[in-house]
Amino acid sequence: MKKILTILSLSVLLFTACSKDKDPINAIDANGKTTLTFDAVFGNQDFALNTDFTASGKIYNFNKFRYWISNVVLVNNTGAEFKVPGSYYLLEETGVINLKGVNNDLPTTVYPATKREDIVLKDIPAGDYKAIKFSVGVDSKYNDNLSMLSGELSPLNGMTNVSWMWLTSYIFTSVTGKVTEGENSKTLKIETGLNANYKTVALDLPRTLSISAATSSRLVLNVDVAKALDGLDVMTTPVVGAAQATAMTAVAGNYATKVFSIKSLN
Repeated sequence: MKKILTILSLSVLLFTACSKDKDPINAIDANGKTTLTFDAVFGNQDFALNTDFTASGKIYNFNKFRYWISNVVLVNNTGAEFKVPGSYYLLEETGVINLKGVNNDLPTTVYPATKREDIVLKDIPAGDYKAIKFSVGVDSKYNDNLSMLSGELSPLNGMTNVSWMWLTSYIFTSVTGKVTEGENSKTLKIETGLNANYKTVALDLPRTLSISAATSSRLVLNVDVAKALDGLDVMTTPVVGAAQATAMTAVAGNYATKVFSIKSLN
């Protein structure tokens, strides 16, 4: 009996020692996540479909706003970069889209009304981050071959174009609706695409973004649709595509330098 008690006591001690050995491992920070919110606005107003917005004597009313965010990079306090794998995301606020009317080679398909502003970045190495980078559009690797897929990329969501100067391309950004000035109204269709208009945005954070398995965080960005149209005479050029190369380049430049800004970090 004494031998049995001795063996049991040693077993308890061994189990306790093993448990203590594992505690430091559990205490090590694991990968974490953060949410990026792309909050669409028009100037100082919240963006909404089928709503009148006034700017520079013109009245804008939109029925669609869609764009690709890709290749997200977080920069830590030492300057090291973490590239989020497969980071291709479609942000949008749109009504129902008949995809047959967008790409005639597709079967009749209805894309539902959608509002999507959030991106959840997962498996981010724990640490402190001071800046974020991301691109607007799709890089040439995938833009030149629509059969290659990564993240949310797909030619089946109405964000491709096969008629731009005989070149196939994802539509990088698209805002459509109507603009009125006085008695004159025009149908708006302002789109960017093609490899030359793939742009990267770099933003310094207002304070350190700390990521760990034990914390949650949210970075909110303003996405100003009014600034996407900055410098464009929409009454003269209400439609922008590859045939309006100069205007498309200007709009793509607006997305790179004016449209996105930091709103808050929680």
